[in-house]
Amino acid sequence: MKDKIYEFEELENLSEPELQACLEESWNIKNGQFEVWGEIKPLKDTAWGYLMNPRTISDNKLLAYPLRGSGRACEFFINPNDAKKFGDRYSPRFIRCKLELSPLSERKKHNIPFEMNISQGSCSLLERLPEEVPHEILTHNEKAFFISKSLYEFYRNQATEKIEQNLELLKIKHEKELNDIQNEQSSAEDKRDTTLKINKGLIGKKQNLDEAIEFLITQEQQKQEHITQLIQLETEMNHKITRLKNYVSDKALFLKTFEFVDEEDLKHFLLESSQPESIDGISFKEVLKSDYQQAVSYIQAHLVENDILYPRHIIENYITLLRTKDLIVLAGDSGSGKTNLIKSFAKAVGGKSVIIPVKPNWTSSEDLLGYYNPLEKKYLATPFLEALLEAQKNPSIPYFICLDEMNLARVEYYFADFLSLLESRDEEPEIKLYSENESSHVLSELKAVVEIIQAGKEKYSQDGIINFIELLKDEELNAYLRQAFGFSDKDSLIKYHSEIRRMLSAVMTMPSVIKMPANVHIIGAINIDETTHYLSPKILDRTHIMRFESPLLSDWDQILSEVEEYGFNDVSKPLLIDIEALGVRENYPKFDRENEFCQRFVELNREFFHKLGVEFGMRTIRQGLHYLDLFKDVNDDSFQSINNFLLHKVLPKFTFDGNKAVGQQTKLDLIEKVFAERIKQLLPLYEEIPEVFSAVAALENVVSDAKANDGVVNFWS
Repeated sequence: MKDKIYEFEELENLSEPELQACLEESWNIKNGQFEVWGEIKPLKDTAWGYLMNPRTISDNKLLAYPLRGSGRACEFFINPNDAKKFGDRYSPRFIRCKLELSPLSERKKHNIPFEMNISQGSCSLLERLPEEVPHEILTHNEKAFFISKSLYEFYRNQATEKIEQNLELLKIKHEKELNDIQNEQSSAEDKRDTTLKINKGLIGKKQNLDEAIEFLITQEQQKQEHITQLIQLETEMNHKITRLKNYVSDKALFLKTFEFVDEEDLKHFLLESSQPESIDGISFKEVLKSDYQQAVSYIQAHLVENDILYPRHIIENYITLLRTKDLIVLAGDSGSGKTNLIKSFAKAVGGKSVIIPVKPNWTSSEDLLGYYNPLEKKYLATPFLEALLEAQKNPSIPYFICLDEMNLARVEYYFADFLSLLESRDEEPEIKLYSENESSHVLSELKAVVEIIQAGKEKYSQDGIINFIELLKDEELNAYLRQAFGFSDKDSLIKYHSEIRRMLSAVMTMPSVIKMPANVHIIGAINIDETTHYLSPKILDRTHIMRFESPLLSDWDQILSEVEEYGFNDVSKPLLIDIEALGVRENYPKFDRENEFCQRFVELNREFFHKLGVEFGMRTIRQGLHYLDLFKDVNDDSFQSINNFLLHKVLPKFTFDGNKAVGQQTKLDLIEKVFAERIKQLLPLYEEIPEVFSAVAALENVVSDAKANDGVVNFWS
């Protein structure tokens, strides 16, 4: 039966229920449910969307308004909120939804009494074709009628999983049959050869043991030889610089007289370290008895005294991270208090903070540490290297060097080499700046110059000459020096003197090798926006991320009440903490399979992290053991320390496409429905943790943001 086509005149005086009844009859709609499916075309640069080629869920009928002069397929308007949520800028998507009559003004405007729109909030992605749709739909010739990528992926995944399951069953079946046959065939042989195998096994084990012992002895000998070579090399390097230092010390008066060195350079070169000014403060060891909980209380009170309000948890977390001697990265919006924490904490413990702004054009370690210029024969240092050298000269003062906005450039480009040095845990890492032979070259040339000048003074009885310029004014002595140096009349002795002076100054002021000072802590501060780069997995694996929220979210009254309860009478002075008390570079605790923390996170890695594509290895677990052990000194709440570990080392790695399938569910579903519940079990008192410091709250925000961002999981968004 052919559908009825209405004339405009027939519809003029019909009510909305009557209009809907006409559509129900024409479209064969049952129970008044206008349920349809169709595709949303790419939204491009607009949030407006239309449902194209709509078909009924009940019988897959392609819909067109039964109105004379309007015979083409319908296009239903979609509310911008639903279009943004379910549409895509680059490819079409299929959805199912319900219809309702458009507002009267729109129907009049478009001159379609029947006009319908998508009912707001009724949309959902079409995950499977309606049962009533015939299979021929897959080969339909109509250009406008095709299967979207999401439908294709859905059925392909189902087919792939079914095939894999069948193959696995066949494989197991055949392996079992093969094993049964092989067992029957070898049973008699096994019994016959048992005695022979035992005897051979004993002989083999002895041979293997002898070979293993010999191998270990060889390895130990090679190790000792390597250590000896390193000691000899270090001794030789130290000897070279010591020879130069001894010579400069012996000839100090001569070198100053003839202006080869400045008084300040000579002073810094001959003295190992400077004596720091005495700081008036409270002794952590003597007054607070090395109690870290008291130290946190005092530091928080001292900051409040200076109108700087941080919750206790931030101080606890920060001082613990400093003691790990790992790289710390403070992440948060601009103005959230990252660099202020570094500066104010440094003052609170009698230390010094150095803020190094990172430039977007940094591409190598030379941008961080500088480089040796062979033309000028000197090392061109950076503010970062100068801060390290200053810290080396003041070993009793803690230095906090901050790479501000460190992700303006790619961290793995300019910081990777230095980060590799920091991985050395059993000794202070050594930073090589340039060849140590430079000091030998300078010493050799300096000796020659000094001997020639002294010989000339003695030959011409000019011991009274007091500087190099006066020396050159003596014609006989000037001529002697030119001949001794092999100079012509065109060559400049003054220029040569300047070159020697510059070479000597470069070697004296910049050592060829420095060790990472024990009193230095490296901290990064990053903002996450469209102008910055994300941290790579390599950087995240070696870093602790401490995320900051706006200080406006802090409970200031609670901070003030906490400080009042501490009961300190005077907190105006800084707390003087020994360098070792602020952290010692030592090896991480060993991985212990019996340890509860190790067991839990091995299980989480197997069940979640590996499936999600999150890198999580042995180093991370050992870093966690180290952090938990140190955190006990400031807070005995073990759940809080695990909560912090999740925020530092796990959640920052959550950056992936949550729409990808993991078994029967997507990655996003795995996080929301399974992993989140497991974390709540791991942290039974999570509701007592303030939301801004809660791993559970952070995870829920990650899930919520992913749902609003087409399933893209991003901790940093």
